[in-house]
Amino acid sequence: MIPLTKDEISEAVLDLPALPHIVLELFRALDKEDVDANFLSQKISYDQALAAKVLGLANSSFYGMQGKVGSIAYAVAVLGFGCIRSLATAAGLAQIFSGRASSELHAQLWTHAIATALAARSLAKCIGENEDQAFIAGLLHNIGRLVLITHYPVRYQDVLSWSSAHDAELSLAEVAVLGVDHKLVGRAVLTRWKFPASIVATLDTVAQGAPDLHGKAASVIVVADAIAHALDLQSPPDNQVPVIPQSQWDQLGLSEAILTEVFSSTEKSFEDVCAILRAP
Repeated sequence: MIPLTKDEISEAVLDLPALPHIVLELFRALDKEDVDANFLSQKISYDQALAAKVLGLANSSFYGMQGKVGSIAYAVAVLGFGCIRSLATAAGLAQIFSGRASSELHAQLWTHAIATALAARSLAKCIGENEDQAFIAGLLHNIGRLVLITHYPVRYQDVLSWSSAHDAELSLAEVAVLGVDHKLVGRAVLTRWKFPASIVATLDTVAQGAPDLHGKAASVIVVADAIAHALDLQSPPDNQVPVIPQSQWDQLGLSEAILTEVFSSTEKSFEDVCAILRAP
């Protein structure tokens, strides 16, 4: 088995389409304290498909709003800048995932990403972390895997075969067959898209210091990923629940009540969000 070279990884990353320009512009705009709601609303409204998805999410069980959110301006006023950024990012990612959903595996990855994002948002809410950042990080946690299966479909079949033969998680199979795991590729993608370092850091592993250097954000994604697998809301090629390192589990200090809430809220919103983001 021949590992991927740095050049091959770079080629695969560059082959992935860029995020919609409006999403990147929203990230830059939201980093500025003096950006007003009218400016943000106009930028989202320029892209009708994006605006429709944002309003769909704002009106879904995902937020449980009491009244109807009928415009982007109202959504920004009610839900806030950070929330709208996460919704716009989800809509932008949906365009990339759905546009490349040429196989069942692509569809499974996107569905799992949604489940992980919902679990991450709920976890973050329960422990006082940034909900919108957790949601975005959950959506992005396996984007490196999408790159690998898109650009190297034949070689990734070897990964799936190795995983099945050794009854191992896909991450271990990726390293054994390709010499890298999807997190390394994912960090390259997010760096190319100029995502904030706080988002990129959620892809770090325990060995790279995620719990110590980056607070609870990375641990939230690790636990959310495991919850998405445990709920079996999709049919991934590896149906094992990933092992959660004890250090990351301890860092979150989750009670039974919190876990019950996270499981419940994730299941409640899952079908609505999948329908809006066109996941199977």
